[in-house]
Order: sequence, then C-alpha cells, then structure tokens
Amino acid sequence: MSGTVPARVETIPAYGWSAEGKSAAEISDDIRQTRFRLDADLHALRARFVPRRFLPAAAIGAGLAALTFVIRRFRRRTR
Repeated sequence: MSGTVPARVETIPAYGWSAEGKSAAEISDDIRQTRFRLDADLHALRARFVPRRFLPAAAIGAGLAALTFVIRRFRRRTR
C-alpha cells in the first residue's frame, strides 16, 4: 500500500480568540462583549431549567419512595 505525501502541509487555523493586531481598547471591548454574551447564555439556560418545573416530579418521586418504605415496613412486621 503506497500513498503519496503531500508536497505542502496545510496549517490548521488556530481555534479561539487572538489579540494579534488589536489595541488595548479593542481587547477590552472584546472581553466586555464576551462577558455579556456568556451572561445572556447563562440566563437563557436558567430560564429553560426552572426548578419549579421539576417540583411536581420531585414530589411524586419522594411520595413513591415514602410509600415504598411504609409498605416494606408493614410487610416485614406481618411476617
């Protein structure tokens, strides 16, 4: 199995942010925009996972667990 070696190796572009060629004011503005974007993303995620939505399911789960515990205790005493 023979293959050809490329004559030129392509460079993979760097992932992420680069401050090359930017002034301190531009860097500061980029940081401020990133913080704003992350804050907005965090608020959106918190809005999607409101704990009140899970409260009924948690209450049902806790009730079933307590009922199972009581039934097992009752069955042990009758044996």
